[in-house]
Amino acid sequence: MSTPDRPGPGPDEPREGDEPRPHPDIDAEFARLTEGLSLDEEDGEPTIAVVATSVASAKALAGAIRLGREARTDGIDIPTGTSTHDTPSGALAVGPLREAAAHDLAAIASTALQRNGIVLFWRRGDRMTATRYRNGERGEDISPAIVLGAVDDVVEQLLLGATTLEQLGEGIDPS
Repeated sequence: MSTPDRPGPGPDEPREGDEPRPHPDIDAEFARLTEGLSLDEEDGEPTIAVVATSVASAKALAGAIRLGREARTDGIDIPTGTSTHDTPSGALAVGPLREAAAHDLAAIASTALQRNGIVLFWRRGDRMTATRYRNGERGEDISPAIVLGAVDDVVEQLLLGATTLEQLGEGIDPS
């Protein structure tokens, strides 16, 4: 009578007669591997938000943003650092905003501009997004490359870093 062959122990399994091996300290190894890694947005990479609209002037857009803030009941406020600027194809609201603040600005602006959809462009480092807003509500995320052709060239220049917020000038503070 024969017995079926049994495979030997795997590489991590102790062999008969072996001393048990100590387990590595998983927490220490994880800490070593993630040392210096930051998933927080406060990592020093510059951010920029650009809300592209079809509003005729920066002054009108600043007023609309103030009205949008007053019309909202969720308590979000106009992010600090926001300014509005004129372009030939429509006024922009821009600022060095973190992602959540950028979406707040777009929601406020689109609340006042209910009939006109707007697009929020946001960039941090090499990450760039575009999101549609209408009636104060976030719409779908779309490829920035698809919608950049429909807005003034200064939007792309800002997103790529070829133009800085300082080069745009002071603008109008909507708050």
